Amino acid sequence: MKQKRLSRLAAGFAVCRHRAILVLLAAICSLGYGIAAAAEWPERPVRLIVAFPPGGSTDMAARVLAEKLSEVLRQPVIVENKAGASGNIGADAVARAPADGYTLLMAATSFATSPAFFPNLSWSPTRDFAPVSMVASVPIVVVVNNDLPVRSIADLIAYARQNPNKLNLASPGAATLTRLSGEMFRLKAGVEWTTVHYKGGVPAVQDMLGGVAQVMFANASDVMSFVNAGRLRALAVTSGKRSEVLPQLPTVAEGGVAGFDVATWQAVMAPAGTPAPVIDRLNREIAGIMAMPDVKQKFHSFGTDVSTSSPGELGRFLEKEVAAIGTIVKQVGAKID
Repeated sequence: MKQKRLSRLAAGFAVCRHRAILVLLAAICSLGYGIAAAAEWPERPVRLIVAFPPGGSTDMAARVLAEKLSEVLRQPVIVENKAGASGNIGADAVARAPADGYTLLMAATSFATSPAFFPNLSWSPTRDFAPVSMVASVPIVVVVNNDLPVRSIADLIAYARQNPNKLNLASPGAATLTRLSGEMFRLKAGVEWTTVHYKGGVPAVQDMLGGVAQVMFANASDVMSFVNAGRLRALAVTSGKRSEVLPQLPTVAEGGVAGFDVATWQAVMAPAGTPAPVIDRLNREIAGIMAMPDVKQKFHSFGTDVSTSSPGELGRFLEKEVAAIGTIVKQVGAKID
């Protein structure tokens, strides 16, 4: 009886060992396939999806990056604009794409703001994407109409307090971080004004120039040409430290709103499940490209600071960013009108 029991145990151990070996072999084969596929990648053109119309800062950054990636990957990297729904259409297209490294997303800050504004979002920035690399940090600039008698953040606060609800804040979109930065400023500075939403930065800037709106928290690329031409007045940047692109501008915190630190950004993402060797290759190539002097110069020319990261750093940043923006949206009561 004892001998039979021992025989059954031995047979069970043999089956378990056999299954374990099969699982291990399958894992090795899968890893080998992933490495082989990555070694051959890319064998055809790569698409870099921009979820916004041509001409904006995200589109310009994508085109500079794509040109350099085409050279180092020796395959065309084609920028494709899929605009609409605050960037959600383009992001959804990439989330649904095969995880093979041939479809990438040039994500912008709306990638992290969308979950707070669209509860039925078809994709998740943290679950449905594999982080590749941060590419840029885009300063948010506080600008005012030239007719407004203010030349500093302290002046703006004083004027707004003396003239409650008499200023219009130009928002380039209800679900944008630029809009949220203006709302945060309103709460922290203890001022009241009317937020007017526009369909993008261009029409918002036009109403700033025309005096319909008097204050705007804007991406530097949308307003600095007008600032340099003397048609708008820049007061500060919203980031925690001064921008390399605009070192002459103080921060909002320096202007008296302690702890104010908001900045938009751009990053490359891939569909979740993209092979790690492909992600690592892309990350190395992007880091090398963003360190090139001519690339830095081009990014600076349209008001953008170069910024890179490891995939892990970008993933952790996104988790914190999504959570922080969700908190801000609740605090200011922001919603899509």
